[in-house]
Amino acid sequence: MVDNGGFKINDIAVSTYGITLLYGPSQPMLPGSIDRTADIPNRAGSLWIDSKLGPRTFSLPCQFATTSTDAAELDTLIRTFARVFVDIYGKPKTFKLEFDDCPGWYYTAKYNGSIPFDRKWVGCSDFTLDLIANDPYTYAADESSVSSTITTSGGSIPIVSAGTVSTPAKICVTNSGSATITGGFTLTIQIET
Repeated sequence: MVDNGGFKINDIAVSTYGITLLYGPSQPMLPGSIDRTADIPNRAGSLWIDSKLGPRTFSLPCQFATTSTDAAELDTLIRTFARVFVDIYGKPKTFKLEFDDCPGWYYTAKYNGSIPFDRKWVGCSDFTLDLIANDPYTYAADESSVSSTITTSGGSIPIVSAGTVSTPAKICVTNSGSATITGGFTLTIQIET
């Protein structure tokens, strides 16, 4: 099998845990949709009400590949990696999942399923890591900010998002002048769809 990059969990490369992503996971362009429909008596088919995107699932074919032939060392790596996914009460943690072939973009994911191991020989263990992102969108790791000074009455400041999801802008208004603003001001936000 060929190593086709890897992934990071909370900004830590999985290679730190001795893990290799065997090949790129097959991911659909979009996750499945959740459709709301209603059945009408004496009517063929169903009435479509609404649809939304469902959660995005990942099935990552991985391998613990160590240079050591010590089974105890492999078991230590396995236990250390397992702690990444659950808290002290055994509940799955939410973490940032970033793939090496798409740096700067991440999903918010959780462990989902089970991890059976196929130990081919001591020092190597293949497994499939099943994760779920209940929020199916990717997010940019870096936020961008723009500062602008308004010195006249009226006017507009364009704010452009490079993302694919409608995201409201975070606007902070600060009076940096020496005079107090009297009479108030109006802040109008127009979102283009």
